[in-house]
Amino acid sequence: MNYQVIAFDLDGTLLNHEGKILPSSLAAIQRAKEKGVKVVLVTGRHHTAVKPYYYELGLDTPVVCCNGTYVYQMETDNVLTANPLSAEKAKKILDLAYHYGSHVLLYSRDAMNFQTFNPHMEKFKAWVESCPSEVRPNVQQVPDLYHFITSGDTIWKCVISAPSRDVMTKVVNELPEDQFSCEWSWVNRVDIANVGNSKGGRLLELLASWNIAPEQVIAFGDNHNDTSMLTAVGLGVAMGNAEEEVKQQAKLVTLNHNDDGIAQVLDKYL
Repeated sequence: MNYQVIAFDLDGTLLNHEGKILPSSLAAIQRAKEKGVKVVLVTGRHHTAVKPYYYELGLDTPVVCCNGTYVYQMETDNVLTANPLSAEKAKKILDLAYHYGSHVLLYSRDAMNFQTFNPHMEKFKAWVESCPSEVRPNVQQVPDLYHFITSGDTIWKCVISAPSRDVMTKVVNELPEDQFSCEWSWVNRVDIANVGNSKGGRLLELLASWNIAPEQVIAFGDNHNDTSMLTAVGLGVAMGNAEEEVKQQAKLVTLNHNDDGIAQVLDKYL
């Protein structure tokens, strides 16, 4: 197969446990780019949290952000296509999250916003502050998340987290499936976006705009929010650290994100 695109999830996939891209992966991606292969990041992250890796990889392709909520062109700060939450839906998420005692991280047009620190946010903020200023993600503590509902700002998604999975499950169970897309991005976090958004669906739209068939794509992922992408392309690759359900959806399973599995797959299939 003549593969023309490689799509990468970031956390748990292209990034190791330290949040870094392995040298072997960097080298393999560079070899792929030299062959004319397009490299696309397809992530649950906000575009400002993609910046450090986007420029490290030397990319110029659009980024699929927030599990397919929008496609973003980094160099021009341009949103190419999007399906954000309405103010009404965002309020419903906040109301339920606070009712059940969940922490909320709200992704607005240009920032990730939170009210109170929890262990996840403390770790995330430390990483943000370690990034060079020119590619530093925009995360900010605000006095009231409800402000974004009345401000007219774009709301991409909300991430809820809590020490108890049962608490998050209660929130998810009260959000109608025909209105919201809820995906577990980690064992203790749920991404909540507008219905219809998925990594796979948005990647297919991008491929269509390039006149590239899904069969000509290799995609790497590790979590449940990656399965729509892994099953949509010609070669869906699950990382060795992925949950068993995710591995079953992939056509190939490679080594975990701390090993050279990505380089091995690319060197074999390209």
